[in-house]
Amino acid sequence: MKMVKVIGSVTSTVKDRGLEGFKLLFVQSVDIDLKGRKEYYIAVDTVGLGEDEVALMVTGSTAKRTDITKGRIVDGTLVAKVERIDLK
Repeated sequence: MKMVKVIGSVTSTVKDRGLEGFKLLFVQSVDIDLKGRKEYYIAVDTVGLGEDEVALMVTGSTAKRTDITKGRIVDGTLVAKVERIDLK
């Protein structure tokens, strides 16, 4: 899993049918201090996120294993909203 921050959305009027109905978000990888890294992704939103929210993203074959993305042509899926990080 990767921790990412939503920095925008992607609108695509022409796309493969396998992507129809998905909300696509532009996300940036973040470190433990929530500072942005130079890694950007387009990911399918399965949890209803908004701009500046932090999420957990799965990639590769795991991205196709949610109830919503099963059998779809996705490589990045947002699967959880990060509310808090506790470190000891």
